[in-house]
Amino acid sequence: MTVQLPVVLWTVICFCLLIVILNRLLFRPMLAFMDAREEKIRRGREKRDADAEAVKTAEEALETFRREEEAHLDALARETVAEARREADEMTARAAREAAEAVEGCRVQLEEDAKEIAQQLDKRTEELARAYLSALTGV
Repeated sequence: MTVQLPVVLWTVICFCLLIVILNRLLFRPMLAFMDAREEKIRRGREKRDADAEAVKTAEEALETFRREEEAHLDALARETVAEARREADEMTARAAREAAEAVEGCRVQLEEDAKEIAQQLDKRTEELARAYLSALTGV
């Protein structure tokens, strides 16, 4: 086996030519494709992270809104209960006043009726006394 210089030279030339052709037709497009894919993956991850942050922010806002609404509803319920108590107290006080007025009216009416009955009794007693006296005296 002998080394033939023209064969070695053509082999080196063909290999260099193959490297140049592969570099232009395979390696550069493949590297560009891989870079584009890596960029796409990076953008996807950034979008995922941004979406996760947006979801987290939205969840926090929702939780804050829920707490505020619960506080508002609690305050509204307390206010409604307080208002109902005030109305009940007013109704109770008004009913007590009306009952007191009714009792006072009945008391006054009873006193007037008692006076009238006493007057009628006095008249009747007088009439009976006169009738008894006239029956005794014969007049």
